[in-house]
Amino acid sequence: MMPEELYVFTIIVIAVLLALLMLTSAYKRRLDFKLRKAVIDAQARAPLPPATDDRNDLLEDRVRVLERIATDRGQDIAHQIESLRDQRREMP
Repeated sequence: MMPEELYVFTIIVIAVLLALLMLTSAYKRRLDFKLRKAVIDAQARAPLPPATDDRNDLLEDRVRVLERIATDRGQDIAHQIESLRDQRREMP
């Protein structure tokens, strides 16, 4: 083999290796993209956690307190407030 043929052969081998490296890198990036997309789609389709039950319980408790305040006689509340004031006055 002549030196010119060896140079041409070396350049061709290097070019083929670079092309294969670029194609492999592009394919890996495409697979990573598809995986990320599949994970995001799965998360979007997942059912909501049952945290809304806790919120409903909290709202029900608040409504109960409001109902108790609204249905209590105003005199009872006034007497409770006055007794608290009296206790505070008695404290040195």
